[in-house]
Amino acid sequence: MDRTQAYNDVIRFHGHECPGAAFGVRVAEAALTALDLKDPATPLVLVSETDACAVDALQVLTGCTYGKRNLIHQDAGRNVFTLWERDGSAGVRIRAKADSIVFRTEEIWALAGRIDDGTATLEDQAAFERLQGERISALLSVADEEILVAEKVEAPAPGVKHLARTDLCVDCGEPTSVETLHDHRGRMVCPACHLAAHGGVLPEGHGDHGHHPQSHKHHHEHKH
Repeated sequence: MDRTQAYNDVIRFHGHECPGAAFGVRVAEAALTALDLKDPATPLVLVSETDACAVDALQVLTGCTYGKRNLIHQDAGRNVFTLWERDGSAGVRIRAKADSIVFRTEEIWALAGRIDDGTATLEDQAAFERLQGERISALLSVADEEILVAEKVEAPAPGVKHLARTDLCVDCGEPTSVETLHDHRGRMVCPACHLAAHGGVLPEGHGDHGHHPQSHKHHHEHKH
């Protein structure tokens, strides 16, 4: 992988330069190396534990996207990414190294705070851009072990979701996947209408039953 070209490709998709995008390039590069893949067109599955900028880099460079349903978001608020070949029996888990340049310093957080609340001076803006630029350059050049930890995962790739039929929610009338419709007192409703029917708070475990007859969950329940 040509790292400079890869970063430029990511920025065209992401819309701006930032350290998160640079870190994502390094994650993608490390993952493809760990999986011994030279061709990023190989079907992969990605579990991302963040919704931050690095995910865009992973989408561009690994081919894992929401639209192809091989990007699974599990929001744990961590810079952690696990990748497998689609039918692989083992994968690689890559996480940001603690106390590394992947993370903002207190100085950068303070500058960002002033920029966000509109109190930043021109000097603050310039300092923020300089420090962020220095992080980008470093993230694209330092050794892997300075910014990330890669660990083999001895577990098969998670299954990729398949397209599902749709049916109408009887409350709002909108076509909704049968995988998400819920039988609420004999009426199939979408998640939003189901939540509204309970006053905005679902009882504990309430979403684990009452699946649509054509859903995978319904068929699974009736096999056991």
